Parts: sequence; structure tokens; C-alpha cells
Amino acid sequence: MKDHIPRAVLDAVLGHPGGSLVWCRSEPITGSSGAATGAVTRLSGLAQLDHDQVSFTVIRKACRPVTTGRHAAGAADPRHWAYWRREPLAYASGLVPERPGLAAPRCYGVIDDIIYLADVGTTLQAPHVAAHQLGRWQANAVVPDVPWLSGHQLVQRIAVSELNWTGMDVHPHIPALWRRRRELLKRLETVPRVLVHGDFSRGNLIAADDGADTVALDWATFGVGPVGADLASLTLTTLGRHLGDYLDGLAGCFDVGDVELGYRATLALTGAGRIHWMLSRGVTPPVGYVDFITTETALM
Repeated sequence: MKDHIPRAVLDAVLGHPGGSLVWCRSEPITGSSGAATGAVTRLSGLAQLDHDQVSFTVIRKACRPVTTGRHAAGAADPRHWAYWRREPLAYASGLVPERPGLAAPRCYGVIDDIIYLADVGTTLQAPHVAAHQLGRWQANAVVPDVPWLSGHQLVQRIAVSELNWTGMDVHPHIPALWRRRRELLKRLETVPRVLVHGDFSRGNLIAADDGADTVALDWATFGVGPVGADLASLTLTTLGRHLGDYLDGLAGCFDVGDVELGYRATLALTGAGRIHWMLSRGVTPPVGYVDFITTETALM
């Protein structure tokens, strides 16, 4: 399929103005995506720069508002997690993190609501490395004064979620966690706020530089949330215990009790909601999923 790449983006990719496009093709990238994600394509091609021909690949990500469902109203609210223009704004602002450590993909340009990003591959980062680098980023990042950062995503999701557990065959600890949601959210209000990725799940975390850096994809839910909340997202997609690695990355910047509360309360409510979603659709939770959440939240 023939395609094109904007001149400004090509100059950024080549690191030098004056190159010319020889050819460019696109292929769709499919899979799970965020609420504000439209088409994602990989542009690959060849450019002429002086006397050399240079091959390139670029990820082209188009953003668009969600228009149906319970979160559609939030698509126009800059503080809602589903705000559809957040990711272009984040890349254009330069506020997403850069290497070393935890980073967003390199951005070659934002044109209207389309983002052009470096192709960082598909090699997933080791969870313990990602957890440590997450902690190091959050310990050092300053929350910027911009109007489009997402607010507390868990609060926003629970506000429009009424879950009926009647007839579901599930460990009683799980619906009991959901019944305590107002209490747990109240406790989360006491936890220090940090910058959060908002979807710090295993599939979004790519190993770069032979695993030394973690490139996090999909910054559409970039915002502010309790310390430990992003770790809960990682944990729910690995079923591994990475709290120690995360605390090492935080290097004592936050009280351990606050970190554990942010992690476990988010794990409890997010995990319970996901289990309900699976069971209500006839999907069996992954092996060990319910037991893991029950164990990790037993003392809450």
C-alpha cells in the first residue's frame, strides 16, 4: 500500500533537512488499544539524503474520541482519563519522560491529531526492571501545571460502574472488596500523588538498549494518581510481586505504608472490576488470577 510521510516528520527521522522520499508504504498494526486510539500504522520506506539512501520505519498513530459507551462523555473533558486529545498534547509538550530509564517513544512530530513515533520493536521488558524504573521516574518527576493531565482514573471508572455479583461463581473475597470501594477510595485520598502512565501493563512496556531502558507505549491516560497505582497495573498483567523493585526505585521518597496502600487498594478495586468483566462475559479468569488478588489484598 502506498503512503506518504510529512516533510517535517521525514526531516526529523533523517536528522537533517533536505532529504527526499523515494518510496513509502504502510501496514496496519492491530491489537488492543486505548479508547482514544484510531488507526495505528507502520510506515516504512526509503529516503534520499545527499548521496546516500536511508531506510526508515515510523509508527503513525491517529487519535479520535470515543463516541459510545459509559465513558463517551469524558472524551471532551481534559481531566477525564478518556480525553481524546491528551496523547498528542503530551508529546507536543515534551512532558513525557525521556531516556535513560523509563521513557516514551521518541516523537518525530505531532500534526493535528496524528503522532509520528519511533518504532521501538516488540521485545517486552522484564517486569522487575520496569517496576524499578517506574519508581525511579515517579520519585523524580514533578507534576506539571497543565490542564489536560488525567485525574484519578480509578475514581472516574468506579463512578460509572455498578456491578451485580448475583449468581457469579467467585471467591467471596472479590465481591467483598468491591462492596468496600467507597472506603478504599477514601483511604486512597490520603496517599501522595505522583505522575502516572495510567496503563502501565506488560504489553505496553518495551525493552530498549539491551533491556537497560523501558519504553512505555500509549500515553493517552498520562496523569496524576496515587503512588503505587501504576505498579498495580503492571502486577495485574504479570501476577508477579514487584513491590520490592518498585520501592528500590522510589529510593525512600515516599512512606512505605503509603506506597503499599496505593498499590494494594488499586489492585483490589481494579482486579475485582476486571474479574466481574470477565465472568459477566463468560470468560474464565487466567489461572491464578483470583487467588493472586485474594492473597495480595488479604490484609486490607
